[in-house]
Amino acid sequence: MNLQNRIENLHLLGKNLLENGEALQAAKENAYYQNAWFIPEFIDLACNNIATCFLQKDILLNFANDYNLKSLSASPKKIGIVMAGNIPMVGFHDLLCVYLTGHNAICKLAEKDTVLMQYAIN
Repeated sequence: MNLQNRIENLHLLGKNLLENGEALQAAKENAYYQNAWFIPEFIDLACNNIATCFLQKDILLNFANDYNLKSLSASPKKIGIVMAGNIPMVGFHDLLCVYLTGHNAICKLAEKDTVLMQYAIN
């Protein structure tokens, strides 16, 4: 998968987060049940900020250009990410960076923030 495909996939995720469809609503509800600190307002704020601040096409293209990501690694590496769980989807930016560079993320999801991250990954 090339960089343009990855950017398109991320943009589609951003649209999905903003559309707030039934599957996302169910994930948000389950995330609250998994971690009572993740009140609906915090979850909505996280999803909206990720979608508007990271997952817009122009932002992704600028990010890729700023870091000279014109071509992806010919030999992708496995990159480990240990994600915190104190804020909904707090590890998303780490995952975004690994995905954009064409490497493979191996994620250790926080025990109390698996639902939303799994939703984003899927």
